[in-house]
Amino acid sequence: MARDKARDDKYFNCKQEHEDGLYGSNKDKVSTFLSNKCDNNTIKYSTHKEVYNLIKEELGYPLPN
Repeated sequence: MARDKARDDKYFNCKQEHEDGLYGSNKDKVSTFLSNKCDNNTIKYSTHKEVYNLIKEELGYPLPN
């Protein structure tokens, strides 16, 4: 699954957490991470690119292609 670069500037939707699929074998860890960040509103009104950068900063996974 490739990243949809046209959506990078659009807001991330916490109700549709499908970004975790971009991280292959780390899918479960990213899914839990996104769920926690959504629950505490850390990524509320964040763009997809900002979410990718947060995953990179906090989990150390590179930006998806």
